[in-house]
Amino acid sequence: MLQLGPVDGLIETFGPFAIPVLLFAAGFVGYLVLVALGRTGRDGS
Repeated sequence: MLQLGPVDGLIETFGPFAIPVLLFAAGFVGYLVLVALGRTGRDGS
């Protein structure tokens, strides 16, 4: 078994389904940040 540190504990607690959920959440937050930055850039010009 791979030793993934804190991720290994998440897998033991929530199962392997936790990984795609975390990736989706991280991508969604990144998308919101980019949208927010884009809106502030358009308002300033």
